[in-house]
Amino acid sequence: METRWTIRPCGGSPITVCDRLEVYALPENPSCTVREEPDSGDTRSVTVSCSTSKVYPRAECRFYSKTDNGKPVQINNQITYSHPEISGTPVYYRSECSVTVEVKDLGEGTHSFTGYIYPGVTGGYTLVGGSDGDKTVTLSFPQASHSCDPQMVQGYFTEESSTCTCSLNSVGYPRGTAQWYQGDQRVGSGGILVVTHDRASSYQKTYTCEGESSLGRRTGSTLTPNFAFLYKDSVVVESTSDTINICDNNNNYQVQVTCRISKENVNPAPSFSFSRDGTTYDAPQSGTVSGDGGSYQRQTSLSPDAGGGKYQVFCRVTNTVTNTREVADTFITFREPPPGPPQITVKGQPYQGLDTSNTITLVEGDTEDVTCRVEGGYPAAHTTRLQCGQIVQTGDGNTATVSFTRTGQPLTREMNGDECTCTAQHASGCYANKETKLKLNVLYAPDVTFTVNSADRTFSKGDNLEFKCSAQGNPDPTMTLTRKETSEDLKTVQTGELTHTLSLDCLDTGVYVCSGQNSQKTTREEISISVRCPQKLIPTLDPDPQVNAVIGMSAEFGVEIYGYPEPSSLYLQAVNDATDLSSSPRHTVVYTAGLAPFGTVNVTISDLVASDYTNYTLTVDNGEGQPLVYSFYLNEVNATKVPDTGDGGGGSAVIIGVCVAVAVLLILGLVAAVLVLKRKGIFNKQNRPSSSENGFSRQDSDYCKFFSLYFYCFVFLCHKHECSSSLYVLQGHFTTEFRAQNITCTCKACFQMV
Repeated sequence: METRWTIRPCGGSPITVCDRLEVYALPENPSCTVREEPDSGDTRSVTVSCSTSKVYPRAECRFYSKTDNGKPVQINNQITYSHPEISGTPVYYRSECSVTVEVKDLGEGTHSFTGYIYPGVTGGYTLVGGSDGDKTVTLSFPQASHSCDPQMVQGYFTEESSTCTCSLNSVGYPRGTAQWYQGDQRVGSGGILVVTHDRASSYQKTYTCEGESSLGRRTGSTLTPNFAFLYKDSVVVESTSDTINICDNNNNYQVQVTCRISKENVNPAPSFSFSRDGTTYDAPQSGTVSGDGGSYQRQTSLSPDAGGGKYQVFCRVTNTVTNTREVADTFITFREPPPGPPQITVKGQPYQGLDTSNTITLVEGDTEDVTCRVEGGYPAAHTTRLQCGQIVQTGDGNTATVSFTRTGQPLTREMNGDECTCTAQHASGCYANKETKLKLNVLYAPDVTFTVNSADRTFSKGDNLEFKCSAQGNPDPTMTLTRKETSEDLKTVQTGELTHTLSLDCLDTGVYVCSGQNSQKTTREEISISVRCPQKLIPTLDPDPQVNAVIGMSAEFGVEIYGYPEPSSLYLQAVNDATDLSSSPRHTVVYTAGLAPFGTVNVTISDLVASDYTNYTLTVDNGEGQPLVYSFYLNEVNATKVPDTGDGGGGSAVIIGVCVAVAVLLILGLVAAVLVLKRKGIFNKQNRPSSSENGFSRQDSDYCKFFSLYFYCFVFLCHKHECSSSLYVLQGHFTTEFRAQNITCTCKACFQMV
């Protein structure tokens, strides 16, 4: 069943017919209150409540807030209601409504609230006016800021870590706290944040110091930790080349040196300074960013101002905030060859280069060191080679030595004219064309080669004997051909080859000497020559054909002969008997060889009897031509005329005594004569007799030249008195010794047959 409602307004207005009729009673005594939750200074929310003492039907509410006199804004939070009934008829309600708003939704400012409580009918909120809250609520954010210990310098932390405190400048309302945030994440504890330099990360973090309350968060200050640092061993010094060869002094050699540090190892951008001694640095300068953007760097150039060497370049990187420093260095080697050629030193005398006058004079067998040394350059020459002839020595450094020793490596004549050549190798590679040469002038004694034109060196009378003599020595030797027995110089040449031809006679048998003489030594080579000739008497020693002897005694005499070869047969015959007496027991015939070609045939007849006193012939045959036949007569003398000496020597003893006495007198007279002549200045070297004055040769001291004349006479005297067997020691020679003015003279007189 439907009910229709008609409204008849007073005054005759049209009647309104309604399908629905709503009956309401406006609120009586409406009021609103504002309550903070909780009410302790830490308000988290605000509750606005409105009530009426009587309303019908149940009331509904709307709430509005207005901040700082701004426009009202409806609060759309959930509203809570309570509607206690009022007893009686009709029914009325005591309605209450409330809404709670969190302060963070309200925000900062002074907030006022208005509530509308109205009957719960359509359009009911238009039927009433609003009721203001009994109070306003003022909300403010806490104000925060931070400080750090240690503090930042020029915007950089200088230590590895720092403690930063976030604190409130004002507590705000509701009361807030100070907090550190990284983004939306709270960090630190109690407003304390320890920031640490993270070397492993280049990410730069940002922190906010915020005041935080029920209103929410309000940033007070921002912290972006920026650390100033310079890591150890992080500087790198590089060069375009670490080794330069200075092969051309006209070039301007320069090396580019770069000092670099990665951005990961330093902050902020550092300053750079260079030094060559590690003590004095140039003015610090800012670097540039490398091409890849990852490093700071500075460049400088280096020249070898002091020539070759190992140059050290220091780079000092300074953190402009912390003033900490890092130093790194690099070495650049400028290899410069030695300025001059090697130096060869012998006996303290230096030689350099290829000068043709570089000659050293040494003596064969010298024990000398030939040292080559390369001075200067950098580094020192690493290999030195010294070659003397075929001897090569290589030194691992700048020195090489060839040592001549007596036993190991002797200095020989074969090395005369050889060169000692010294070369070296240098690391620069531009020293190979420099060398030093030294010529060796080795002095050595002559080597003599002496030959004749016969292999067996035996000739016949009239043959031509050809001598050839050559001598090799340094300096060039003088060659002399000499007859040994007479010391006669046959020929002398200064250079080349000595040749000499001799038409041979019997007396040319003997020893010939070729001598080579230079400043080092006289070297002699001998050749014995034999000339085939029949035996002959020595003319100047022709014996007395009468031999005096005492009966019952012995007769002794000698016959001086010459010839070659030696006698092959000796015959002694009495003229009245063809018997060969040479093999008789009482007859002795003996040939005694002297200095070739001389010799003596000694005849002895023992136990003389009357029949022995007769004529004899002595035949000497060597198979060359006619034999030598010598005749003599054995003459008996009275025994009373010759004192018996008891030695069985017969009458010869008297003659020997006479010869000895005469010899003593001659010697004493000779010494006296020499002393007198010496005092008068007559017996000088230029006044002494020569070989042409006495007819024979001499050797040894010049004094002997003078003495030899007297020896000649003395020998003849002895021979003429038939005592040669006692005093005539060597056939054709007499040797004795004198002492005069502290000089010992040994003189030898040699007969020169004509």
